[in-house]
Amino acid sequence: MDKHKDRIESMRLILQVMQLFGLWPWSLKSEEEWTFTGFVKRNYRFLLHLPITFTFIGLMWLEAFISSNLEQAGQVLYMSITEMALVVKILSIWHYRTEAWRLMYELQHAPDYQLHNQEEVDFWRREQRFFKWFFYIYILISLGVVYSGCTGVLFLEGYELPFAYYVPFEWQNERRYWFAYGYDMAGMTLTCISNITLDTLGCYFLFHISLLYRLLGLRLRETKNMKNDTIFGQQLRAIFIMHQRIRSLTLTCQRIVSPYILSQIILSALIICFSGYRLQHVGIRDNPGQFISMLQFVSVMILQIYLPCYYGNEITVYANQLTNEVYHTNWLECRPPIRKLLNAYMEHLKKPVTIRAGNFFAVGLPIFVKTINNAYSFLALLLNVSN
Repeated sequence: MDKHKDRIESMRLILQVMQLFGLWPWSLKSEEEWTFTGFVKRNYRFLLHLPITFTFIGLMWLEAFISSNLEQAGQVLYMSITEMALVVKILSIWHYRTEAWRLMYELQHAPDYQLHNQEEVDFWRREQRFFKWFFYIYILISLGVVYSGCTGVLFLEGYELPFAYYVPFEWQNERRYWFAYGYDMAGMTLTCISNITLDTLGCYFLFHISLLYRLLGLRLRETKNMKNDTIFGQQLRAIFIMHQRIRSLTLTCQRIVSPYILSQIILSALIICFSGYRLQHVGIRDNPGQFISMLQFVSVMILQIYLPCYYGNEITVYANQLTNEVYHTNWLECRPPIRKLLNAYMEHLKKPVTIRAGNFFAVGLPIFVKTINNAYSFLALLLNVSN
């Protein structure tokens, strides 16, 4: 029944985009080949990101450091801190690229996670389709932040860059403005696509693991109507083995996504704080494009923190629900050996399943609420200092 071709169908297009942007391996085998093609595939990421992504982010921070006052620095800090989180994400995926590729390959091809019947196939397709379209909309909204900002400055009387960065030449004239504007737009497009696709990848790993826990719950529920103890015992043993492998996948997933979630949560309070501060100084009448872009940016940033917290929370919730699913099995009518097996499984389920960010805190909705509260506190402090 697992002829349902693609267990990772919602990520297929995203992974192709990530390959084009040097964020995902073309294949581990082709990159190990000592040929010209293999060399290009191994080093393509550096050729793309060193002259654009990292240089652009460095120029943003340089602009922040040489700013003469807090208001001028605030115009660039909200974005440069965001880009700092991106640097952590890029370095993290480069470091774990082999492990991430193997994890995705296992989620796609491992026979342990085959779908057994049409109900499971329908459930899987429905959840994958929802994830895919939700993140397509999220990606379009995020790109809208960049292009609304780039479009808005074109209607201003003076020469202004959509996203401030240090330009090493005089650009406020008709001839050179477009060079600065073009690099700004190229840098923001590359960093935006890199950011949102890496967010999508991290969330997808969490989402897929949570789906596997839900699949375990469905299979435990199906054992309720089994009358044959032998078949019931075989099914339970298969579920226990699958559960152990999913726990192993959970640890692998945590190792891959932990650095990016940790950096995102730590920096997000500052990002939202400086974004709110910038909104205080961007008038909707003077610069409507920038104002709308900033509103979109704040919305996307809140969503960017919420999504990994939500999917991390989903893993914890559905893993904990397995205890209830065991109670719903036909355990009262089982023979003593099967009951002992169920008791052992219940003891195993007492170990909590959580995704931890750098071994500091559990990734879930409570940490999202704390981050938003911290952002509000920082903003109130910043407004008092500036006044």
